[in-house]
Amino acid sequence: MDKCCVTIKTFLTDTRGAVSVDWVVLSAALVGLGLSVLAVASGGVENLSGDTAEELAGTSIQTRFSTTSALFETDFSAGAGGWFNGTLVDLPGFGEVLQLDDGELAEVQVMVPAGATSATIQFDLIGADDLNGATATVYVNGEAVSVYRDNHGNVSIVDGGGEGISVSVTQEYSNNAAGAGTHGHDSRASYEITVDNPGSSLTFGVQSGANDGIADEFYAIDNVNISSS
Repeated sequence: MDKCCVTIKTFLTDTRGAVSVDWVVLSAALVGLGLSVLAVASGGVENLSGDTAEELAGTSIQTRFSTTSALFETDFSAGAGGWFNGTLVDLPGFGEVLQLDDGELAEVQVMVPAGATSATIQFDLIGADDLNGATATVYVNGEAVSVYRDNHGNVSIVDGGGEGISVSVTQEYSNNAAGAGTHGHDSRASYEITVDNPGSSLTFGVQSGANDGIADEFYAIDNVNISSS
């Protein structure tokens, strides 16, 4: 047989490389399928990325977090631990409070973490049983920062403050009998005192200026919260 014919016959009957041809066809089909899916999904992905960009554009990332530390907190329901002076009583209409006798100064001292730049004192001051003009004086580190006067429910407040000390008072109610018992015109105010650069310790106190005996009139303290930042 002619050598040329043998070569042609061998070529025509040789199956080597057929798998490669099949893979070329399959690969081409997969590429085409991928392009089709991309064409269909690209619009939705583009819309989603646009929505995400708009949402993130108005979002700020917080890199500094609050360093507020709770130093002391009590509503006197668990006792009067930490206080010098004052008497724990269950006052009708108010619950557990720290009652001040005539002329009595009740104080609490807390330690302030190193590096604190400010401290905040929050508390409620109650004038009970128809006070007739007697005062309550609020002290921070031995300095008078506010004088509260209750005259039969008519309240006046003098905020002395001091260097680096600011005082804010919200009158919750006044000239209103609260609870049962011998209450006359009661008053209640919420104090917030901010102290800049408080140092390593902070002393907070309230002194009653009442002088008719606690059976007739008195001041009391409630809901004390002291924190630093």
